[in-house]
Amino acid sequence: MMELFLLAGRQLRRKKLRVFLIVLGIAIGVAAVIGVTALGEGIRVQAVEQIKASHDLTTVEVSAGAEAGNVTLITESKIKAIKQEENVLFVAPYVKDSYVTQNNTYLAVKGVTPEYRGIHSNLQLEQGNWFDESTHSNYTQIVLGYDVAKRLAVTEDLGVGDEFGAKIRLYGEEGPPRDKSTVVKIVGILESAGDEHDNQVFVGITEAMEMDEKDAYDGLLVKVDDPAFVASVREKIEEIGLNAQSAQDVIDEVNRLMVAVTLVLGFFSGISLVVGALMVVNTMIISVYERTREIGLSKALGASDLDIMKMFLAECLIIGVMGGILGDLLGIGFSVMIDLVGKPFLVSTLGGELGASLQAGSITAITPSILAVGFAISLVLSIVSGLYPARRAARLSPLDALRQI
Repeated sequence: MMELFLLAGRQLRRKKLRVFLIVLGIAIGVAAVIGVTALGEGIRVQAVEQIKASHDLTTVEVSAGAEAGNVTLITESKIKAIKQEENVLFVAPYVKDSYVTQNNTYLAVKGVTPEYRGIHSNLQLEQGNWFDESTHSNYTQIVLGYDVAKRLAVTEDLGVGDEFGAKIRLYGEEGPPRDKSTVVKIVGILESAGDEHDNQVFVGITEAMEMDEKDAYDGLLVKVDDPAFVASVREKIEEIGLNAQSAQDVIDEVNRLMVAVTLVLGFFSGISLVVGALMVVNTMIISVYERTREIGLSKALGASDLDIMKMFLAECLIIGVMGGILGDLLGIGFSVMIDLVGKPFLVSTLGGELGASLQAGSITAITPSILAVGFAISLVLSIVSGLYPARRAARLSPLDALRQI
């Protein structure tokens, strides 16, 4: 085997320029695939990291289940069943309502528990205090989200300590809808959370359910002690007929999307590999014509068709190894160039939070598996491209070859 590769190496050294061009053609194709794949992997990693930073991976969001026209409501019995599951730390139910002020200002209201506030640690007070459900009074205590507070201050001149009238429309199973009025008092205003909570009004869950005359919750947040057990807890929740979602769903969706995008881009960038393959085929066919007498002598001295094929495929294997190594090196350099040149362009084009997130880290990610795949592509491409010329050389008639001596 060693003699075979030494012979193949001597043959390749005779045509250095031709071999260099073949190796360069394969390497460029491999580098293009590696660069595009690294770009897709880098963007995927950044997107996943952003999701992990902005979402709690130990929280499962639960909503009412619907199957075959039947709705499974979130009741106290369901909550009790979830709390009994292993690895569940606590459950935070909530209800959602819509209030309208006397001046027809719409308010999105959410009735929450202290556990809900514990999960959403970004709900920090800017002014005032949180409501105290143990205090009974003639009004309902509310805490305003940052944007709601600004809107009410401008349109109705309301702030912490002010009371105002509000109403909610109730829809019963029988009869027309009716309005129910209450008096609310602003006891606190939140700092900007940077999410949907800025446009919400918070109230104690007991008062919210009494106001809306509900006996079921609109949703739950289930806190799990470890992200590794989120999937099992979610399955248990779905078994009792409720819908469950977690941040892992978003991560899985991003992974699927980026894998699809990377495959498409990798396919089109891999077209350049066809050029390298054709160069291998062309060079090896020319080599067959150039070495016709050598092949004839080898066969006359007892070399089999398989020996001749091995000789040519060994040359292809060496070309593939050199192309793979050079392609990996060029791919790493290509990825560095994407970071140096492409990232500033993407940051300036996208702008905003997305641009800022790209600015924070590299937009490419080179992994050992990507380099291994690039090397394997070069190796397989070279061998496959050399099969036809090698077979053609092996089937050459010794008599026809010897007539050229």
